[in-house]
Amino acid sequence: MEPTTEKGICFRLGEERYVHPLSNIKEVLSYQSPAPVPGAREGVEGMIDVRGHMVTVLYGTHLLNLDPADCEEEGHIIVLDLPAGYFGIRVESVERVMDLPEKNDIQGLEYREHSCIQGTIQHDNELYILVEFDQYCSTLD
Repeated sequence: MEPTTEKGICFRLGEERYVHPLSNIKEVLSYQSPAPVPGAREGVEGMIDVRGHMVTVLYGTHLLNLDPADCEEEGHIIVLDLPAGYFGIRVESVERVMDLPEKNDIQGLEYREHSCIQGTIQHDNELYILVEFDQYCSTLD
């Protein structure tokens, strides 16, 4: 039996391309404007109802410390199904699904330190930044 290769979903924010493991991704939605949440912490755009589940939508630019002016406003929402609940990450565009390399093939990221960033992946002459939002989302109330 062949070993299973983990897959990731590729998305873009500004000039950078990112990849997040598919393991906790429930679905990808076209952008829809969330209902605001009074008193929500910084980075929370609001809530949407996805087939009876309330999803907290977070700005991808805030999660990754990017300047929102460098990114297009609308695009897609990547919905994560986590033990802490459902979370949506707002991104510009979702490009494709790709195979992720073994952990030892992932390079460290020296120019930016962030808890969501796991490293970089070189694939088809493109640089992708490997991110995992699970831990960050689990700290939200």
